[in-house]
Amino acid sequence: MRQKAAEYLKANKNTTGAERGNSEQQGFGILAEMVVRNKLGMPEINPKDHPLGFDILLPSGIKVDVKCRGGGLPFKEVYENEDGIAREAKHNLFARQLHDKRLDTDIYLMTHLETPTKRDLPGTTRQKKWILYICGWVSKERAFREGVYLPRGSITEQGRSWFAYRGQEVEFYNRNLNGLENVEDLLTIESADVKKDQTHQGDLNLTSVDTIRIAYDLIGRGVLSKKHLLFIQKEISLDKNVKPILHANQYFHLLKWLREKKELAKGEFQEAEKMLKEEPFEGI
Repeated sequence: MRQKAAEYLKANKNTTGAERGNSEQQGFGILAEMVVRNKLGMPEINPKDHPLGFDILLPSGIKVDVKCRGGGLPFKEVYENEDGIAREAKHNLFARQLHDKRLDTDIYLMTHLETPTKRDLPGTTRQKKWILYICGWVSKERAFREGVYLPRGSITEQGRSWFAYRGQEVEFYNRNLNGLENVEDLLTIESADVKKDQTHQGDLNLTSVDTIRIAYDLIGRGVLSKKHLLFIQKEISLDKNVKPILHANQYFHLLKWLREKKELAKGEFQEAEKMLKEEPFEGI
């Protein structure tokens, strides 16, 4: 199937239009669609005259657009971080696809493809680390309504690092998807299920850590107060101290500057030391 996906990509690679996936991403998407169609007992490749707005037409008439992102790690609902606070998994959509009414899919099927280090399709027969995770589905309308739009250059956390988005992205978190016991459960989705999801109110499309960071920032700007922070911490079950995006040494640099200017009391500096840890250079 990987060979068939590679051949299809070579013949049909999209090189026009804005905010499209690169060649690798397009290949992952093709492979994911083929796997799903195979599991549903459908031809693995759509006919040439198939509409561009969706990938799969279910027997119920529901239109499905299969979305896939690849990575070297298996999919997890939460990812551990060095600070001991888990980060919830998210999915990404190109903003233009959500806003383009001509792309008339009813639902998005979100998937994750675990790949080997050398992940150019079709790969080799010895490679076993090609695993597709079916994460769940969401109606296009709810993804449009609840997803968080992030313009180019917006930063996002991935594992233990940060990177800037090169495209216009919409983040939608895995916990807000409708789960599936198996791929074949897609065949049970009816129009009533989609309509129900369109009005469903999901949870935050933020990591718990970023939720607290935003609350900290808004308290500092005088928008929120301590009571809001306490409410948020209770709602998301997170009462641990959340580290800032900038390094603690930068915070202490400012605190020491304020102390030198006689604008920071000893007790205030000590309070900061309870929350943040300055890190000295200890050699290479």
